[in-house]
Amino acid sequence: MSEPFIVISTWRIKEGKLEDLKRFQREFAEIIQANEPQLIAFNAFYNEEGTEMTSIQVHPNPTSMDFHLKVLRENLGDAMSAVAEFIEPMSLEYYGKPPESALSIGSQSGRNFSVKPLHMGGFTRSSVG
Repeated sequence: MSEPFIVISTWRIKEGKLEDLKRFQREFAEIIQANEPQLIAFNAFYNEEGTEMTSIQVHPNPTSMDFHLKVLRENLGDAMSAVAEFIEPMSLEYYGKPPESALSIGSQSGRNFSVKPLHMGGFTRSSVG
């Protein structure tokens, strides 16, 4: 079994844009769920003030992240640039060895960026029995 690849990104929500972001996040999650059956988890959380959002993705391996980026390009196109209307990047964290496509995004993102590529151990359940 290959090692998982986990992405945690945090975003500042622009004033008055929380409802726009919620609507986009619902549509975005539907696209991801329909096109990425290998993705283990894809979740977003908001703080109580509605000023920050954190997204957490759990991929079974780094190849899944490459596929995720392909799905984004094919299904969202300019929609990702439209997201800049309601959120700004704050931080991006990769856990596991990132594919080159993800590494290039992180290093060019202009936000706090960290990579912890060495998996120490643990396990991932695909379902609870």
